[in-house]
Amino acid sequence: MQYTYNIDGLEDLELFANKIAMLLKRDKGVIFLDGELGAGKTTFTQLLGKALGIKQVITSPTFNIFKRYEFSDSALNHFDLYRIQDNVYDQGFEDYWEDTNEISMIEWSSYLPEEFQEMAILKINIKIIDENKRALVLDGQDWIIQALKEEM
Repeated sequence: MQYTYNIDGLEDLELFANKIAMLLKRDKGVIFLDGELGAGKTTFTQLLGKALGIKQVITSPTFNIFKRYEFSDSALNHFDLYRIQDNVYDQGFEDYWEDTNEISMIEWSSYLPEEFQEMAILKINIKIIDENKRALVLDGQDWIIQALKEEM
């Protein structure tokens, strides 16, 4: 199921992150996050982390490729596949993605091999409209899209 949500500034993005966090506290899973450079992928992850109750500063994992942030009874695993692209198999990340008690946020998920494409409960593609506006193209499992539609 696909749905587009328009963001008009950081405050709207934070509201959206809060809605996602509410759902993820109940049902953990893998989220794919795509969009061109500067679209706001890491900013969204920072806002999501804040909404989940993460106290640490969330930074881009571009050079580290992977960062882990613990909160209450779970963790947010933040991946950036931009630099490794086709070498995903060499990293052993699948163990994190298969853990249903944690949340994994994967930036640049378009670099994942085909067999990983179905594991996401939600795919978010951030499209830049202008300096402040973004269109979030959401695609995912029916339950999460329906819950987001009802909340927005």
